[in-house]
Amino acid sequence: MVAGNVSRIIRAAGKLVVGPTDLTAADPYGGTEIGLTNGCLLTPLGVSRRIENEGLGEASDILQANNRWLFTCFWRGADDDAKNLLLKGNRSAGGTTQHGLVTVPGARTPGQSTIDYANVVLLFVPENLTEHDALIIYRGIPVWSDAAEVAFQKREEFGYPLSMDCLRNGSGNILQMGRLADLSLT
Repeated sequence: MVAGNVSRIIRAAGKLVVGPTDLTAADPYGGTEIGLTNGCLLTPLGVSRRIENEGLGEASDILQANNRWLFTCFWRGADDDAKNLLLKGNRSAGGTTQHGLVTVPGARTPGQSTIDYANVVLLFVPENLTEHDALIIYRGIPVWSDAAEVAFQKREEFGYPLSMDCLRNGSGNILQMGRLADLSLT
């Protein structure tokens, strides 16, 4: 095992690509680059179950957690086409400028299924491909997370707090994380 190196700590800066088709091709890997990111997090939300041994009063086993994952990041530099790819249901073209217009609730209704929005294959590509891991989400639903904020302030960088709930695709895959050269689209 190699000793830790603080110079290799990733601050999760990179870019997002939607719909990659060939990870050996040049950037954007056959997909559409939709903007830059920072503050990326991949969070396991599954809950393990502890099995207690009544006689000893301690754990005798721990059951594996379910496979629930959430990818979040601060998404910046996105143009209207990129926003339309990920913010479906709340986006339309402005009547005068034709630039993106977010309308709430738009076509989204509380309690309504969002499975129709789950056609997103998302690739996170770090700035340093040789030192840091990339991430592919095989099927994700872009959502506004609880307490998400879009800052309209001079002192804050403008961007969107993107959250992606990760689901199984038709092949049963949820996500893959590692060096870009080792990732697979299937």
